Amino acid sequence: MCQCFPQFDSQDPAINVLRHKIRHGEEVDNPSLVLIWFSMELAFMGACKHAAWSLHVAEYRLLLDTLADDILEGHWRLWCLDNIYKPLSALSRLVDTDVQKLELEKLFYELRVTSQFFKAGLAH
Repeated sequence: MCQCFPQFDSQDPAINVLRHKIRHGEEVDNPSLVLIWFSMELAFMGACKHAAWSLHVAEYRLLLDTLADDILEGHWRLWCLDNIYKPLSALSRLVDTDVQKLELEKLFYELRVTSQFFKAGLAH
């Protein structure tokens, strides 16, 4: 089992285990896993705004990738969709530049497109 998540600056082994479980839906009946993961990520995050930005983008990406993985249980993917607002909200508070604003708008657009596809898949 590869526990390397290159999109994250921190490669703490315990956090990587949680990332892996979330991304691969290994505990689909344990929704608190996502909340524990957020808490652990925040505990290891430094005070640097750039590091915080990178962390929240990586969190968003992991949740979006999980949401888009149609092999995983639908309720797990929906749980990830329900929680993807957390890193997006954190990013909204961190926006300092026009480049960041544009990047955030792209993330929201990507989420809209992906979530519409996901919702369409549930209807079938």
